[in-house]
Amino acid sequence: MSGVFEKIVNINERLKLIGVYTGGIAVVIMMFLIVADVFMRNIFTSPISGTYEIVQFFLMPMAIFPALAYTYSSGVLPRLGELVEKAPQSFQKISKWLIIIIEVVIFTLLTIYGWKFAMAGVGDQMAVAVGGKLTPVYPVYFLIPIGFGLIVLEVLLSAIKPLINNKRTN
Repeated sequence: MSGVFEKIVNINERLKLIGVYTGGIAVVIMMFLIVADVFMRNIFTSPISGTYEIVQFFLMPMAIFPALAYTYSSGVLPRLGELVEKAPQSFQKISKWLIIIIEVVIFTLLTIYGWKFAMAGVGDQMAVAVGGKLTPVYPVYFLIPIGFGLIVLEVLLSAIKPLINNKRTN
């Protein structure tokens, strides 16, 4: 059982790294595109057509949603558990599991509704005008449920890991 769990943890770690690299690449592309657009606008008085739309509808979601699980697991974001560290030990145990359940429910709902939003985008063939041409934007919508789904996986794995470690020591 622990071998399977370790494989799942390793896959999750790889997925988080892929998300971080995807987000980082999107930020670098966004930076170069914006700099090039400002340069073109100020030097040649001719901005790059569709820069705002590309950044808003494609690069921003690509920078944020794939990296959510890594950001969540790294401890950068404040968690509810930090509020109860000063409480009595018995309350901490109960609240720890209650917080995990709340996190799983909330992020699962965000995953489900993100999936529904993405599927509605596919059904409606959502597109935005970029440089005078309609460009499909609905594929980017799938980053929303993927990002939140990876957070659900991260929360579940972080809840299961201590249980498996306790079985190994006993």
